[in-house]
Amino acid sequence: MIRGTNIKEKIIAVSRHLLGDEKTYDRLIDRGIEIRGFRKFYSEENASVSLPERKSLIYMADGKYMHGGPTDRIRAMVSAYDFALKHGLDFKINHSSPVNLENFLVPNKYDWTIDASVISYNSKQSKPLFLYREDFDNVTALERQLDEHRQFHLYSCVDTVQEDFSKLFSELFKPSKELATALEPYEEILKEPYISVSFRLQNLLGDYTEWKFQPLGNEKQKKELIDSALDAIKTIAKANDVKKILVTADSPLFLEQAKLLENVVTVNGKSIHIDFNSSQKISDYIKPFIEFLLISKSKKVYLYHNKKYNTYMSNFPKYAAKLGDIDFEIFEA
Repeated sequence: MIRGTNIKEKIIAVSRHLLGDEKTYDRLIDRGIEIRGFRKFYSEENASVSLPERKSLIYMADGKYMHGGPTDRIRAMVSAYDFALKHGLDFKINHSSPVNLENFLVPNKYDWTIDASVISYNSKQSKPLFLYREDFDNVTALERQLDEHRQFHLYSCVDTVQEDFSKLFSELFKPSKELATALEPYEEILKEPYISVSFRLQNLLGDYTEWKFQPLGNEKQKKELIDSALDAIKTIAKANDVKKILVTADSPLFLEQAKLLENVVTVNGKSIHIDFNSSQKISDYIKPFIEFLLISKSKKVYLYHNKKYNTYMSNFPKYAAKLGDIDFEIFEA
């Protein structure tokens, strides 16, 4: 897997040198659409839809392929909204996989909702667009994909807004009634200033299903990682004058250990990856949305990174910090 990835990156580097970024990325995008089979859903034989005169950009999370975790999806939606505003496009969100986004986030200042019946899959009316790499100019790449079609369906997990994230997020979203209700008890517990510490262990402890990630080889290694992470919480607590510490993690096993520490608050609920679970229970997916909004209201945000075990450098706490305009720091162990 790693060897193949390295070969691919070398080929891309040579292509960028010989052909330039635009031609290279356009070819990668076209190839990506082909591999993921997006075009097979579009045909002239499909029913046409009565479309408004104004062209529209629809962010798609419909289960046709992996869309990333909550952070990947949120930052891509915010970026797509920004692009649509700047290019005179109507903007909508079709987030139906595995459940509807409106169960957690609803429109705030801009109505991005769309009924499935007005999404066209007639190839004369609409086409799929795709973005997936951070190391190219995604704005111009998206511009080059626009054409005479009236409806564009964007599959993306990239960020093109950076510092405007908080403003645009707040224009798009506010908590649903269900999410607001779920937030209340934690907001009551965390009334006074608190910090947050996030851990992304990706099944290293063998308790979190995500793609092909494998657990550590033995119990000694697992214990070493848990002890290091718990020590990080204690060290960070000593460095900050707060009474509460919000701890978020994708590992149920680690969270059980962390909440035994003094002043630690954790969020109840399942730890599952939204891309690797087909459950239709809303309660199975609400935990990261609660955590994201709670992190955004903390005094300071930390992400734990273990160099020995190469824990994942998650964007989840970083974007929550962006939302709240809060200092973000990586704690190296």
